[in-house]
Amino acid sequence: MIGLDLQKLQIFCEVARQRSFTRAAEALYLTQPTVSQQVQSLERQLGARLFERLAKEVYLTESGKALYEKAATLLTLAQEAAEAVREAAGISAGRLALGVGVTLATYVLPELLHRFNETYIIPHATSAGSPVLHAGHGPVSHVNYDTGHTQVKFDITLGNSEMLAHKLLKNEVDLALLGSPLESHPLLELHPFLEDKLIMVIPPSDPWATIGRTSVSLHELGNRVLLVRERGSALAAFVENMLDACHAQPDQYLVMANLEAIKRSVEMGLGIAIVPALSVQRELETSRLHLLNIEGVEVGRTFIYAHHKDKELTRPARAFLELVKTFSASSNDTTDTQVS
Repeated sequence: MIGLDLQKLQIFCEVARQRSFTRAAEALYLTQPTVSQQVQSLERQLGARLFERLAKEVYLTESGKALYEKAATLLTLAQEAAEAVREAAGISAGRLALGVGVTLATYVLPELLHRFNETYIIPHATSAGSPVLHAGHGPVSHVNYDTGHTQVKFDITLGNSEMLAHKLLKNEVDLALLGSPLESHPLLELHPFLEDKLIMVIPPSDPWATIGRTSVSLHELGNRVLLVRERGSALAAFVENMLDACHAQPDQYLVMANLEAIKRSVEMGLGIAIVPALSVQRELETSRLHLLNIEGVEVGRTFIYAHHKDKELTRPARAFLELVKTFSASSNDTTDTQVS
C-alpha cells in the first residue's frame, strides 16, 4: 500500500493550479528547488510522470490529472477533519449540549442565554432564532451564535432530573442544570448554584385567601386536591419528602406534566400546589395567585449544575459555567427579599 504524504500532495496540487513551479513556491512560501524535489519524489513514489514541462509552463499528464482529482478531495477531507477536531475541542468553534430541568428552562435559562449573548456575542451577533424549548429526549434547539471568530451552537434537551442525570452518564449532554434532591453518583460532579424556597399557592377566591391567611401547615391539607409534577422530577421528590417529614398526606393528588399547567389549574380553582417561588413571581404580582408560606418544614430548595467527573469541558461549557456562577451570586443575594 502506498503511503501518500499530504504535504507532497499539497505541493503537487499547487503546481497544477499555478502551472508553474516558481509561482507555486511563492504561494506556499517555499523555495523553487524544494517544490521541484517534492514533486520528483512523488513521481518516483507513484512510478509515473505527473507533469509535462513545456517552455515556461507545466501541464498535467493523464496520470497527473487522475491524481489531481483524488488529491484535491483528500486535502479537503484532511482540512475538514482538522476543523472537526478543533470544533469538538472548542478551539475554532463550539457546541454545548445542555440538559435543563423544565423549571429552570422556563424561569432561568432565558436569562442565562441572554447574558451569554451579551457577554460573548455583542460585536457581530447573528442568531438562528430564539430557542424553542420542548420537553422530550432529543435535542430541542440549535441556536447558532456567530461572533465572526467563534460559533457556538446550543443543543438543549429538557427533562426531569432523573432523565438528565442518565444523559450525563451516557455522555449525551455536556452539562445539566437541574433541581435537587438528586442522588449522588460516583461519576457525577454536583454543584449548587441557586437557592429558592417552596411555597403554597391557592386561587385568590379560596377561603384561606379571603380571610387573609399568610401561612399554612401541611397537616391542614385535609381533603384538598394537591397538584403535583410527575414522578422523576426533582420538584415531585421534594414535595414528597416534605409531606413524609410532616406525616401529612392529602386525600387527592392530580399529577401534571409541567408547572405552567399546575399554575393555570390552581388559578381555575382545581386545587392547590406547592411550587418554587421563582416560578410564580408574575402571578403573585398580578394577584392571579395567593401565596401561603409553609409552616413547620424545611422549604429551602437548591438548584444544581452537574457534569461527568471524567469529561473535559470545552471552552463554551466553561464560559457558560462562569455565567451560571455569576447568575448564582446575583440571584442568591436577592432571594430572601423576593418572597417573604
